[in-house]
Amino acid sequence: MEKKITLTINGSQVSGREGMTILEVAKENGIDIPTLCYIEGLPPVGACRLCVVEVEGSRTLVGSCHTPITEGMVIYTHSPK
Repeated sequence: MEKKITLTINGSQVSGREGMTILEVAKENGIDIPTLCYIEGLPPVGACRLCVVEVEGSRTLVGSCHTPITEGMVIYTHSPK
């Protein structure tokens, strides 16, 4: 059985399964994060950097296509950063 993980994106509490990326959870919950190099079913490249998001506690913006979710993670898809 896959572990359910709860996190917050743009102030909305959402959940995903262990091993999912931020981008996958966002898409599953109707939250749009633009992408260019992401192709569903292929390993994430992360080269275009179009899908970067702010994660509370992270020093830099992270690529949502290759960053796995963690319990309690707080994410902002639109940020002054």
